[in-house]
Amino acid sequence: MRKIYMAGMSHKVAEIAVREKFYIPMDVKTDALSHSPFDELLILATCNRTEVYVASDNEIADADLVQYVCGLAGQNYSDFAKFFYVKSGDDVVHHVMNVCAGLDSVAVGEDQILHQIGRAYETAHSLHATGNTLNKLFQGAIHTTKRIKTETNLSKLSCNIPFLAMKQVQRTFDDLENRSVYIVGLGEMGSLMLKYVQEYTTNIYASSKTFANAEKFADVLTPVKYEDRYSVLGKCDVVILCSACQEPIVTRDEFAGAGNTCRLVVDLGSPRNAEASIGELPGVQYMCVDDLEKIVSENRRLRMEELDAAQKILKEGIDEFVHWNSMDEVSKEINVHAERMVAVANEESEKLLRSMPDLPEADRARIKMMYERFAKKMANDLLYKVKAGNSPEDVKVFLKCLEASNG
Repeated sequence: MRKIYMAGMSHKVAEIAVREKFYIPMDVKTDALSHSPFDELLILATCNRTEVYVASDNEIADADLVQYVCGLAGQNYSDFAKFFYVKSGDDVVHHVMNVCAGLDSVAVGEDQILHQIGRAYETAHSLHATGNTLNKLFQGAIHTTKRIKTETNLSKLSCNIPFLAMKQVQRTFDDLENRSVYIVGLGEMGSLMLKYVQEYTTNIYASSKTFANAEKFADVLTPVKYEDRYSVLGKCDVVILCSACQEPIVTRDEFAGAGNTCRLVVDLGSPRNAEASIGELPGVQYMCVDDLEKIVSENRRLRMEELDAAQKILKEGIDEFVHWNSMDEVSKEINVHAERMVAVANEESEKLLRSMPDLPEADRARIKMMYERFAKKMANDLLYKVKAGNSPEDVKVFLKCLEASNG
């Protein structure tokens, strides 16, 4: 039976200073998926977690899987192994279902993780890195999450990271109408941030590494060339950083020299977009994604009520995959027995035909066909019908008895 494993770190076990070291660039992910050492592989990397999922016909040691993730990130195993959690078997199923549904997120029930998992799965699948097991697992997790979104109000009551960031902006400034906001990075996170900001102010600036991306939003904001960002940073009340980068794009020294009337910097990047020390500058409040965890209390009671309904749907999704996985193992065993029965029938027909060397070829073919058909009918009656009407455990007992009687 092909077994599933996973290793990862998240906001629950590692602060952002550690997590950002495990930022895995797209080219590294693509190369890893294209040249996977495992039977099946999927890599999930977000601002709050880096996780690797594997399905393998061979046993995989926990340390080996963590070592693999460290290698992808170019980090030393001995320095970071303590930050990882490792799971296998049904524990992986429970974990991925909870993660996909947003039940393991900073903002319980948030929608963004579903899109991130969807993209991670599509990437791995398109590169032929996944197979039957991970395909079934992640398709099931995505389907179950969509049921939770439509059958409960959990996502309507929850809040994603940009929503939490907006709440913090509103706590800092009671009235944003006369305040200016600068967004750096207009990917998925930045675009969602823009939607929230638009509700409270029209005085918006934005930059993207590709200027054309910022120009697309020229009807609702003032586009700023990425290389000119410091000319705007010091003039705005709020700066929201959402860019994908491996090194800080806002340094303390250059920020300090930019005029610095900015009062709030919200850094949603992982790795962080700014040097955290800018928060030490006079009048500057700096916060990153870890800080947002401290304000995740709103709608808690209502979310808990919806959480019960979500957990019931989640259990159905988990049970469905576990049953499929058990039956998948049984199916392989049944196929082995069925093929063995057909092989025995072919051997017996050959023995019979050797005793009748003068029999016409057409008759010989009919006899061989009759033996094979009989074997397949017996396999259907003894094996496939047993599988259809019983639990995987009972079928396994039946197969063991069958094996013993043949032995």
